[in-house]
Amino acid sequence: MKFALTLLVLLAFSLQQTLDPSRLKTVVAEAFAATHQGFSADEVILQTELNKPFIAACQSQLPDTDAAQFNWTLINLRKAGKLPAITSRRNKISNVSPEAKHVGEICARVVMDRHGVSIDRVMTDPKLRDDFDASAKKMSADIDLYQARKAAFRLRKTRQLKPELITRIADWGRVVTEYRADELADDTNVLPESPGIYLFRDTSGYLYIGEAIDLRKRLTQHLDESDRKALGNYLTQQGSEGIIVEVHTFATGSRIKEIGVRRAYESELIRSREPRFNVRP
Repeated sequence: MKFALTLLVLLAFSLQQTLDPSRLKTVVAEAFAATHQGFSADEVILQTELNKPFIAACQSQLPDTDAAQFNWTLINLRKAGKLPAITSRRNKISNVSPEAKHVGEICARVVMDRHGVSIDRVMTDPKLRDDFDASAKKMSADIDLYQARKAAFRLRKTRQLKPELITRIADWGRVVTEYRADELADDTNVLPESPGIYLFRDTSGYLYIGEAIDLRKRLTQHLDESDRKALGNYLTQQGSEGIIVEVHTFATGSRIKEIGVRRAYESELIRSREPRFNVRP
């Protein structure tokens, strides 16, 4: 009897906590109308100074709902053409710098690969966007985060951020880790002695993508004196500072240990991301 009563209490509490979708949409639409300052819904998502008052207005009505849900609802209301406010102001900037374009694309792919989500989810969820921002700052401490976010959103609108085919069918417990090349040069022992994929990149874009049966051994070779002439020359001329090494590792026992599978994964990334030094001039 006591158990049944407890179950009923928990059920009643759960029902009380269920958020009414129509109420959520109404609150979001009203908060947007009150805070957008003439900017579009995308800009309210991308600009921190607009997003904070929007979230505050939403939470004044629905304090138990998180920011990610408000932002996600806003994006979907915009897509459905159901936002009442008319936007009259243009984007914060008219042109995104070339550096921000490269950083935006790379960091979007990093976070999408790491969490298995779309760029819309990345930008609407504060925790995922913090991950995007941290990745961007690791690439360039002076990067304009708004421009990098904007660049990623523009790529998404032109459908240039679709996950590669191989990554959609071959997750296998993938973990994506980023290292600064100058730090790796001092200590490659932080790298795993396991099979995987590695990507060299900087603010100019992707530099080189490769596969290895032993990531630590292979990357030590690259950082010491790469056997890839174009990459080696670039590392010598530019130095390792500012270069990021992105490493994709996989669960023990996954098919990534098979060289054919690694090469297929590597080839798909090379095809879609077009690293500068994988094709010899």
